This record gives sequence, structure tokens and C-alpha cells, in this order.
Amino acid sequence: MATLVLSTVGSALGGPVGGAIGSLIGQSIDQQILSPATKGPRLGDLSVQTSSYGTQIPRIYGTMRVAGSIIWSTDLVESSATSGVKGQPDVTYSYSVSFAVALSSRPLREIRRIWADGNLLRGEGGDFKVATDFRFYDGSEDQTVDPLIGSVEGVATTPAFRGLAMAVFENLELAAYGNRIPFLTFEVVADDGEPTLGDILVDASGGDIASTDTRSVLGYAAKGTSVRAAIEPLVDVFDAELVDDGGLLRSPDGGVVAIAGDELGSSADGSQVAKVQRDQDPVRSLPASVSLTYYDRERDYQTGLARADGGARQGNDEQLELAAVLSAQSARALGEEVMARSWARRDRLKLVLPPGRMDLSPGSRVQVDGAPGIWRVERCTIDGMAVALEVRPDWHASPSVAADGGRSNPAPDLVFGPVTFVLAELPSIDGSLATAPTVYLAASNATEGWKSLAVEVAGPGGVSITTTATAKSVVGTANTALPAGCSDLIDESGSLDVQLIDADQWLTSCDFDALAAGANLALVGSEILQFGSAEALGGGAFRLSRLARGRGGTEWAIAEHGANEPFLLIEADGLRQIAIADWSSGSQIVVDQPQQLGSGSAALTITGDSLRPWTPVALRASLSAAHDLQLNWTRRSRVRSGWLDDVDMPLGERIEQYSVTISVGANVVEYICETPELTVAAADLAPLGGGQAAIAVKQIGDWGASRAAQAQITLA
Repeated sequence: MATLVLSTVGSALGGPVGGAIGSLIGQSIDQQILSPATKGPRLGDLSVQTSSYGTQIPRIYGTMRVAGSIIWSTDLVESSATSGVKGQPDVTYSYSVSFAVALSSRPLREIRRIWADGNLLRGEGGDFKVATDFRFYDGSEDQTVDPLIGSVEGVATTPAFRGLAMAVFENLELAAYGNRIPFLTFEVVADDGEPTLGDILVDASGGDIASTDTRSVLGYAAKGTSVRAAIEPLVDVFDAELVDDGGLLRSPDGGVVAIAGDELGSSADGSQVAKVQRDQDPVRSLPASVSLTYYDRERDYQTGLARADGGARQGNDEQLELAAVLSAQSARALGEEVMARSWARRDRLKLVLPPGRMDLSPGSRVQVDGAPGIWRVERCTIDGMAVALEVRPDWHASPSVAADGGRSNPAPDLVFGPVTFVLAELPSIDGSLATAPTVYLAASNATEGWKSLAVEVAGPGGVSITTTATAKSVVGTANTALPAGCSDLIDESGSLDVQLIDADQWLTSCDFDALAAGANLALVGSEILQFGSAEALGGGAFRLSRLARGRGGTEWAIAEHGANEPFLLIEADGLRQIAIADWSSGSQIVVDQPQQLGSGSAALTITGDSLRPWTPVALRASLSAAHDLQLNWTRRSRVRSGWLDDVDMPLGERIEQYSVTISVGANVVEYICETPELTVAAADLAPLGGGQAAIAVKQIGDWGASRAAQAQITLA
């Protein structure tokens, strides 16, 4: 099921302009005495994501960070991932969703970063931190129907949302967000360069304003119940001058009209009037401080506050909210200018001029004889044959005020690079008795960013979904081939150079006690070893020495090494056990993660070594005086436990049983015994004949036989 919402876009900015914006010119805004005055739409409107019918979509200029409105969504899609061992599976459920977000009611050029619940979902480089398919529609008039929305709703009944810039997410993984649609915000770019006030006013009014104001902002969101509401904060804060010429609102002419002294004091009836009447606004109506709230790009578009304080002045605290992106210095300068302008324009002159001055209108600049400076006409009244003007000082300032927007804690932009997977069949890490092959998945990448990933596991039982471990695995490559060695002693002479995939990861040395406790366990090729010394060579390369070879019953692999073998540090928190059926020995499993976060795959043929008893050791063969063959050996266990004096290791199998094979050339005899010793009478050896005899002893386990312990002896 999906939901389609056709948002009302045009109502925010459409409709006639006329006197709505005209009232911006010369209006007197009353303020509550001793209480703050707030103007403009609240900045929080742009940072709250909505999905309501009829929600207004702002017109975006420059570069902004907006939340947008969800205009279409599917239901959550559930998937499950299984990990753990047979009989004790660990099943987790995750969800994904597809949806579309409307961002701007005018075209956009691009979407840059995207935040989800305050953390980066899409980084500066365009990489996504969570798996999803993403499509951007710029809002052009030839925009096509999104294929996903069309397939769900029907192409014939699905709008293309032309003129509406939007983002479409397909199958966004929600595990990182509590299996819900996260709160999203988008860094969007609408214009090439910084838009000017004039360009914004012209576009937002649909051409009913003709402004040539060249001052610029980094970004602006025009939003409101009318054109006036959408642009009034911009006009007020920047003091953008507009003149109503009867057809449209335009920037006033730049000329200054000189008013001579003999023109002052005219009247329609010839009565005597004052040449100049001067008034001042009361102090209590003026701001003692101005607080300007804005968006600070240097702080990831978080809300910033610039405050201009008049010191000991009496008056009100004026609070302004401007849905514009500014630098901290520009915002401080604007706040200072708003307050200084209010105090500078507290003076008001009333003039009565002869009919020859009927060409003057609100916005005209005049120079009055006897009144220093330039004055701007705010109100013009024709009274008979006299022109009554109200003028205020035409005061402008561009102060350069040092300001600091403060420090923020930006969400880390960790680039998630291509993933390397390693599949390994290892002895059970937790030391428990396994009843199915124990296969572990390791995953790493070369970049700092990391999170658990959903992967597909294809094996003899079909395809299932699981996840990698939460922690990044320590994975690399052996740059040199491990030399020959033995598993009985610590190798103090041999060494191995490895290169880690993530150069920021580290290998550490440990002492003999730590080695005895199982520290620094690693897989190289098919051999499990431990290293006591890790010498950093730089750039993620290490030289490993003081080696304990053939750990975990892998002494058979000591002589099977070559260069460029995979290296894996065996740590429980960096490995994910994959559930494998007990009958899977001999089969191949493949792990694949074909997602945008970085693709990788790995394959492994299951040998069943993790289920076999470990090879018996200390095999001894001797002949008695009667030429009977006497054999004895020491068994081992695949169940790990502490080495206790005078206590045998746990058997780890249902019964204790061994297969003993004795061969001389093509002649072979085989015995089954239940104890780690065997005596073969001379008469039973006679069919083998004399010569060099090869002896092989295997322990028979519940799921297979161990590799053979071997010895030789010469038979008479």
C-alpha cells in the first residue's frame, strides 16, 4: 500500500500583489510597550518535516538546508536476518521504505548533503552511509514520472510533479533509525552563485516587483500565506526600498530633489502654516536591542543569533527572524544596522509644498533647505493645490562588525569505501562443542566510516540475509610467505609482514602470559597462529614475530603457505558466525553485498575441519623383544578448556575411538581401538612382510575423522 499526497504549492506565493506589498512602503508598525516584537515566519518551519495535505512548499534561492514535505510513501517492508548456530538461531528483523520528499516550488540545481536524525545520510562526496537507491528531480517543466511511484500508483494516474523539486528514496534501510522513517534535512542549491535581493523579490512576486537591489544573501526560503508574508522579512531587515508607481512596485530613482526655503509653508487656502514641522518618535517605541535569528552555513545551517545592543538606551527588545543563510559577520552587521537605522530615523519632518511638487511620491529623496542631510518621502498627500509630505532621514550604513557564529559539533562525514569480505571456517570461537561447521564472516574497508551491513549468503540451503559484525574486522594481506616451522615451540626467528586494509587499524604486541591466554590469534591462509611482537612499518603494515604456529589444530597447514595470503585477526566482536547446516561439508557458500555502500563478495568451500577432532600427537612406535608392534599417542580435543594438572581434556565426542592404519608398500592392515594405544602381535604383522612401515592414526569423531598422525618404523 502506498500513500499519494498532492501538496498545494502555489497558494504560498500566488495571488495578486497590489496593496498587499504596497503596504510595506511607509507603514508604521506599532510595538507593544516594554515587550519584544517578533516579525516574519519562524525559522523552525524550514527544519520540521511534514506530510500533511496542503503543506506549503517554499521557493528556495541560493543554498539552504530544508526538511521538505513527504508527498508519497510505501508501507514498511520487513526482512529478516539469521545468524548464530543451528538449534540456536539469532533472527533479527529490519525494515526498509520508499518515499518522496518535496523540497522547493522552484527548480533546484542539485542536492548536496543529506542528514537523517542529525547524522549524515549522504556525505559531501555524494556517498550514502545507509543503503538506498536515490533519485533527484530538479523541478523542471519537462520532469518525468518517477518509475517507482508510477509502478505503484499507475503511470496514468501519477503526476510528474513538474515545477516541484523533489528527492525519491527507494528501499532506504531503516535499521539505523529504529526501523522508522528518519527526520531528514537536505542541503540544496537553487542558483548559480549568491542570489541578490532584487532577483529574489522579482521572482517571488511573479514579476509584480521590479527591484534592482544588488545586495546578496547566501540563501533564502520564501514561504508564507501570501507574497507579503514570504518577502516581508527580507524587505524589513535589509530596508529594501520599493515605490508603488501604480502598476508595480519598483526600486526608486537614485536622484535627489532640492527643496528651496521659499517653497516651504505653502497652503491650499493661502493661510499661514509652519515651514517645517519636526517630530520625534518616543524612545519607548524604539529598539534598545535587536536580535536577528538566521541560518549559519559555517555551522551546517544551524540557527544563529546575532545581537545588537544599544547599551543604556531605553526601549524595546526587537526580535527578527530571517529565513536566510548569512555569515556571522553579515548577520551582526545587519542587526547593528537595523537598530542604528531605527534611531537615526526617529526624526520626522512635515512639509507643505506648492503644486509644482506633485511629482514627488513615497520613496523620493529630497534635500530640504535648513535641514541637513538627505530625507526620504514616506507619505505624500495632495490637499487642494498643496503637497503635504512626511519625510524621514534617508540613512544607510554598511558597518563592518567582527562576529563569531560560535562552534558547532558537525555530524562526521565518514566515507564508506568498498568492502572486503573474508569467510573462514574456524574452531568454535567461544569454545563450545559445535554440531555444524562453524563459519565466520569478517568484513573491512579502507576508510574510516563503518557500520554493520546486510549481506546475502548463498549456500546449499538457499539464499538468506545476515549482517556483518558491528565492529570492523581487522583484515589484511600477507606480503611475505610464512617460513616453515613447528607447532611445539615459540618461533623466535621467523617473521611475517602483513598489510592491513584499513591503515588506521593497529596490531599490538603481547607477552608470553598473554600468548598462553590466547591473545593475538590470527588466521594466515589456512593456519591459525599467534604473534607476540607486532612492529609497525607504517601505512598499516606490520612485521609479526615471536610466533606460535599451528594453533587450533592447524599444524597441518604450516607447510602450505605462499605470498599474498589473506590475514585475519580473530576477535569475537569483529566476526559474525553464519548459520550452516550440519550436512554442508563439501558445499560452497558465497557472501555478496551488491549495495551502493561498496560492493564485495567472498566464497568458501566448507571442509568440515571445524567438526573434526584435532590430530593426535606424540605418536610413538616401538617393537618388543617378541617383535610385537607397540603404539601409543595422545589425543586432543576440539573443546577448549583450561589445562588442569592430572585432568584429561574433555573428549568432545560421544565415544572415544581411533582408526590405526599400518602399511608396507601395497600391503595394508587397519585396526579400530577405543584407547590411545595399540599392540599388534608379530603374527598379525607377518602379512605385511618386512621393510619400512608407515603408521597413520586418526581419531574418529561424531562428524568425521581427524587428520592423521604419522610415524614410521622398520619391521623385521
